[in-house]
Amino acid sequence: MVLVVAATAVFVAKVVSDQAHEFQTTIEHKLVLRGSDAIALSFNTALMREWDSMHAVARSIGTASKDDINKFMDAVARTGGQVAWAGFAAPDGTIISGSNGYDVGKNVSSKRWFRDGIRVPSVDSITETATNALTGKMEYFLSLSTPVKGPDGQKIGVLVYRVRIAWVRSFLFEASKELGIDVVVQDINGDTVIDTRHESTPLPKSLTSSASLRSKSSGVFHLVDGKDGGTYAFAPDFVWNKLPNFGWRVFAVLRRDNISNDLPVLTQVTLATVAAAALCLLGVTLVFLKLLLRPVERLAEDAKSIANGKYVFPEEATSSQEAASLSSALAIIQSKLTPQRSERPPRSTPEATPEPHS
Repeated sequence: MVLVVAATAVFVAKVVSDQAHEFQTTIEHKLVLRGSDAIALSFNTALMREWDSMHAVARSIGTASKDDINKFMDAVARTGGQVAWAGFAAPDGTIISGSNGYDVGKNVSSKRWFRDGIRVPSVDSITETATNALTGKMEYFLSLSTPVKGPDGQKIGVLVYRVRIAWVRSFLFEASKELGIDVVVQDINGDTVIDTRHESTPLPKSLTSSASLRSKSSGVFHLVDGKDGGTYAFAPDFVWNKLPNFGWRVFAVLRRDNISNDLPVLTQVTLATVAAAALCLLGVTLVFLKLLLRPVERLAEDAKSIANGKYVFPEEATSSQEAASLSSALAIIQSKLTPQRSERPPRSTPEATPEPHS
């Protein structure tokens, strides 16, 4: 009985522990998927504002004078701080207007943003390093570009926005802090552009391998296995369909400090409750067996005594129906055997042989 109760307790504890672990895993998966989707939504919303702003400026400068174009370029760089520099290049690649006059006269025909931007609206997939026009320091930029059309619809140049990677990084850091999800953004070459983790360690190879298998899937986030106990999600394209695909892929990592410790505590409490219940059940079972079997044991001893011819009147047992029946049966047997013993003649003893007289 003890083994049965113990085995039952172990089985229940194992089931509770497995269910709790499965529940926590499900919660973690939901957290990383919803958190990464929220970060992507915020990032795309912010980037779309700059994208729409660039197209609005491109439509305005198509018929504007040189002075008005210069004013537009200066205004873009002063608004919000997201765009470090805006420039307008002629069809031959020469910058004819730039924020604060920076890079005017420079030929950028070899730049990818210019070559793509003269044809269609584009985003340079590789971040470039350039000198900040205001601070003079080297910075990383994401270049947005689009053709500029004149009054007759002909292309008269390319408008470019240099969006600060530092702004993108700070934006993602803030979103990561609020949602408890770290993000690692890589460009088309696999180089890390942004990493919001406290320690920028290389991602597990198994994680990047799993992500490569999903490189042709849709832009939504999918769970991927890093084989290191972490919870990861991956999206092969970090931008919406409204923006050109510039090859940024993103890994979302659930921060361990974002996981509630309530569930392990609840599991421990549940297991302790199961153990206490098992001990109580075991105690009750032992007491019950003692109360049930002890009278039967005494009746068995009485039956043995009666069988040996001893006069024993069994006590009345009421602990169970079986004990009561056995007690009654023994009493009847004893009552029937008593008269027989009283009527039986006493055993005769052999007479002593008189000794001969001498």
